[in-house]
Amino acid sequence: MWTPTICENVPDIEDRTLRWAAQLGIEALALPGRLADPVDQGEWTAAGCQVIADRLASHGLRVGIMMLHNVTPRIILGQPGRDEDITAVCRSIQAAAAAGYPVVEYNFYNHRPVEGYAWATPGRGGATYIDYDDARVQPLAPLPAVGEPTAEQTWVRLDYFLRAVLPVAEAAGVRLAVHPNDPPPARSRGAAQVLNGLAGMQRLAELAPSPANGITLCVGSFAEWGIDVPAAIRWFGQRDKINHVHYRNPRGIFPTYSEPFIDEGDTDMLAVMRAFRDVDYRRTLCSDHVPQMSDDVSFGLIGRAYNHGYIKAMVQAANA
Repeated sequence: MWTPTICENVPDIEDRTLRWAAQLGIEALALPGRLADPVDQGEWTAAGCQVIADRLASHGLRVGIMMLHNVTPRIILGQPGRDEDITAVCRSIQAAAAAGYPVVEYNFYNHRPVEGYAWATPGRGGATYIDYDDARVQPLAPLPAVGEPTAEQTWVRLDYFLRAVLPVAEAAGVRLAVHPNDPPPARSRGAAQVLNGLAGMQRLAELAPSPANGITLCVGSFAEWGIDVPAAIRWFGQRDKINHVHYRNPRGIFPTYSEPFIDEGDTDMLAVMRAFRDVDYRRTLCSDHVPQMSDDVSFGLIGRAYNHGYIKAMVQAANA
């Protein structure tokens, strides 16, 4: 039977979190990079990565993907010192490989317009949904620390970064997965975004031929663009460019949308799962983003458990 690797984003590796994941039948975890750099050295070590791998293994789990925490503003903005920071990223990738991590994730934002978010939409049964409205962002002034980088300047800097790190990742046997710019305005606070739509993500996939060069296919982000999501999955999947998946179902499209429960959004999530089956995608697939439930605990354990029941049902239905 076809199945992706069932995964989940978690903020910590405490016993309760790992028990919760193991009891739900989750196989792998997506982790924040700070866990492997607790004393803020700016990079991971093989020993630090191995401690995490061993901790997860004690609960029958493994690391599916870890977010690189050191793709710094100096790298993204092309500032002095970026070469030293890129070297630290390369060492982090090698440390991840030494501990058996198959994929590392990264973001490449000049500015992430989080000012457009608000926990403002009432949901079913008293839950609250986060929503995005680009009208909250566009009047805001540029940030002095960021400036107003153009799209082409950003592509040059992203290409520079990839040309440095992809040979290291490929030699180490680790894949990279870049998340789309989410939220996705073309410019926010005067700064361009280049991974904010299908064309940008396709350009990224074709920017470097390395098998290590790939994406996080965030279904929610793709749906926010108002595109045919299953067709996009097939485009990237046929090229072996999907290295991680976020399985999320928003309601509405940019410039205004909300993030309800996974069964309430606008996307046909069974068609999405069938598309992943059609390209034989077997790497990690996470649920992503949950509403605020009035009686939930920690980082949304109840809501995420609900997502995983839904995901497993979609996998079974896709195989039927």
